[in-house]
Amino acid sequence: MSFDDDDVDNDALSGGSGSDGKKPKTFFGMELSDGMVYGIVIVLTIIFIRQVVTVLQALG
Repeated sequence: MSFDDDDVDNDALSGGSGSDGKKPKTFFGMELSDGMVYGIVIVLTIIFIRQVVTVLQALG
């Protein structure tokens, strides 16, 4: 059973069709809009890439 199957089963048990309403996005327990989540992920990705480049420069 995949993650999506579990959601469908829970919706069927509660009587929902799954498309009536959206659950709010949570990121580390905070409810944020999609744009904020994407922005945080982009910033964290840039920081990670910068750290990898710094380590590669130190090794090379």
